[in-house]
Amino acid sequence: MDAQHTGRSPYAGPRQPVLLRSFNTGTPDLLPPDAVVPRADIQSSSAIGPDGTIYIGNFVGFLFALRDSPTARDKLDLVWRFRPPNGSPFHATPALGRDGSVYMGFSVGANTAPPASTLYALRAPASGDQAQVVWSLNLGDARVMASPTVGPDGTIYVVNAAGTLFAVAPDGKPRWTAQTGRALKSAPALGSDGTVYHASMDGKLYAVAPPTSGDQGVVRWTFDFGEHLGPTPLQTVPTGSPGAAGGADGIGSGASPTVGPDGTVYVGANNSNYYAITPTGQMRWLFEAERELAGIWTTGVLSPDGRTLYFGANKGGIYAVDAQSGAKRWQLPVYGSIYASSALDSRGVLYTGTTIEQLYVVDSANGQELWDYDVKDEIWSAPSIRPDGTLVIAHRGGLVMVLGDQS
Repeated sequence: MDAQHTGRSPYAGPRQPVLLRSFNTGTPDLLPPDAVVPRADIQSSSAIGPDGTIYIGNFVGFLFALRDSPTARDKLDLVWRFRPPNGSPFHATPALGRDGSVYMGFSVGANTAPPASTLYALRAPASGDQAQVVWSLNLGDARVMASPTVGPDGTIYVVNAAGTLFAVAPDGKPRWTAQTGRALKSAPALGSDGTVYHASMDGKLYAVAPPTSGDQGVVRWTFDFGEHLGPTPLQTVPTGSPGAAGGADGIGSGASPTVGPDGTVYVGANNSNYYAITPTGQMRWLFEAERELAGIWTTGVLSPDGRTLYFGANKGGIYAVDAQSGAKRWQLPVYGSIYASSALDSRGVLYTGTTIEQLYVVDSANGQELWDYDVKDEIWSAPSIRPDGTLVIAHRGGLVMVLGDQS
């Protein structure tokens, strides 16, 4: 919802959700022969326009703009789509500019081909269903699978798999770059003073300041997760083993940071710890979630009063911790993993998807489960709440769903 990744929505979502509308991204006409990953797997989340338009990508490589159908009450209509040849956004969630532009990074090249990536600014076409490309920017010979973040002045921040952080003007011109650690899924978060925070798979959280002159950002400090592990032994596989590159070695983080109003940075890591880090790079506290491979991949949700953080983990379910002390407030056990971040609505209702195909609706005050909904496939996509109060969720089978209250 914002450049600090607080996860809060200004809208009230459904309390007892039922399926209202859907769109299948896996139909034969949407499976091109040059797809890098030839399955309609959705691991990214949706961005919602002011008019309720849904923007979401899949592993096949499409970015879709979807809207409620005026003729079929149970359908979403395709407004436009975009896909560069042999390209995919992989895990990335699109970001929206104030002028209506949709920003998304795409990678080209299969696993055996040299990688390259491009950041696109897209808008609705004057006619047809193919998006208008406003501009594009080369992000180098590395994949980009992480989501872009848009700052209050319109600057777009995105990190590629080689660790290059790009700050891009709304017109597509690069403002500055900085070298950090490689990004798999983590999107940058912004502090109120302009500091950019990026959690990397190399074992560190980076704090990057914009340049005072020139075009190179400055790394103010790094926080090494491996130097702050806690007393409980980790669950890991050796570096170089299958799954290690995805965080199973316990190194680094695939989660995006959350920045509190006092500048504290909150972030989960592959070692199953959740951290609070001061604006100067010192650890305030760590919370040990139940140990599992690639422990925490979700971005924390910060309560409106800044006192509680909510996050899901690979083991143990949904956690609520005190933002000042790191003490556990409550825990909702879930059999299975949570890879998708939660969303908090204006009434304090928390929405979380799981790998056991369930969407959980939880009272954030006490962790009481209010409702659950079976989506019939794994959820790696964070929920989004639209202005009309409906909830958007997508699953790994490629179905985009709009849920609302029972009438």
